[in-house]
Formats: sequence, C-alpha cells, structure tokens
Amino acid sequence: MTTSLRGLRVAALFATIAFMTARSAAAQMGVPERHLFRVGFGGGVSVPTSDVRDALENGINGQAFVLIDTGVLPPFRVNLGYQKFDYRDVLGSGVQGNTRILSGVAAVNLSLFTVGPLRPYVVAGIGAFGVRDAIEAGTSGPTVSESVTEFGIDGGAGLAFRLGRLEAFVEGRVQNIYTEAGAIDARSIRAIPVSLGIIF
Repeated sequence: MTTSLRGLRVAALFATIAFMTARSAAAQMGVPERHLFRVGFGGGVSVPTSDVRDALENGINGQAFVLIDTGVLPPFRVNLGYQKFDYRDVLGSGVQGNTRILSGVAAVNLSLFTVGPLRPYVVAGIGAFGVRDAIEAGTSGPTVSESVTEFGIDGGAGLAFRLGRLEAFVEGRVQNIYTEAGAIDARSIRAIPVSLGIIF
C-alpha cells in the first residue's frame, strides 16, 4: 500500500468519525435532522373574523401538507385544507346554511430556532380557495348551493415539539380569501384556523 493511498484511507476514516460525531452532537443539542420530504396532518377549530363574524359560527378545519427542504432554497410547504362553518340565524326561521372551503396553498415554512425539543416556526403563502355556500329551506326544502374559486393569502406561526422522529405541533394562521360572491355577500372571508397535529 502506498503512502498516499494509506493517507487517503486515514483521512476518509477521520471524516466519517467527524461526521458521525457532529450528527450526534446536533441531535443532543436539539437540532433536527434535515429531511427532503416530510408529511403532516392536523385539525382543529376555525374562528371567522372581520366581515363574516356576524354571519358564521365557529367552524372546524383539517389539513394535510408536505414539507420540502432541499437545503438550497428556504423550506416550503404545500398545504391542502378543509373548513366548514355553519350560518348563524341570519337567514330567517327554518333556513339553514353552511360555508365549506377547500384550499391549496404554497407557503414558505421557516424555523426560527430550536431549543431542546421545541421548534417555533412561521409560515406564509398564497393559494386558491374553493368556497361553497349551501342554503337549505327547512328540513324538507330544496338545497341551493353556489361555488366560487378565489385567490387568498395564508400566514401564521406554530410550535413543534420533537418526539423522536416525529413532531407534534400546534399552530394558528390567518386566512384572507378575496371574494364578493356567496350568501354572506362579504368583501372577503377571513378566518383564523387553529390546529393540532403531527409531522412524520
């Protein structure tokens, strides 16, 4: 074995040991390992605000998303969401209705810092929101529905808690959907989804 070949093998051995030591130290310091793709699921309550708070009750929400971290670009997230709000008693006796919102949002997802297992983060993005208003006249009356797809913005903050390979999270976001259509006839639909969930 030549001296240069022996030197390369020793250098490779030291590089491997240094990498494993750095990764172990990062884990002990609470720095999460980088993963190209992660998947999250969550759900909770949505609170209508602004123009629609007098027309809609508090609703429910659910979401599924993919987190993508290439290590080159800022981490981003592709989010699919669902919300449902029942109408308050603003349409008259015996008339019921609800608003359902399906959304697809692309957002930047930035971790602020990491302290032990805790990782606060912020998220902000834009997307498309499909809004469906449905009105039912009594228990046996016809149901009238109207659907539109509108542009909207979505942003907020959350706190993730590392549980081994998984993370539990709680987050609150503000959504603003720009629309004048629908039974509530508002200039925009603004809601605050508050969610609990898990990231794999």
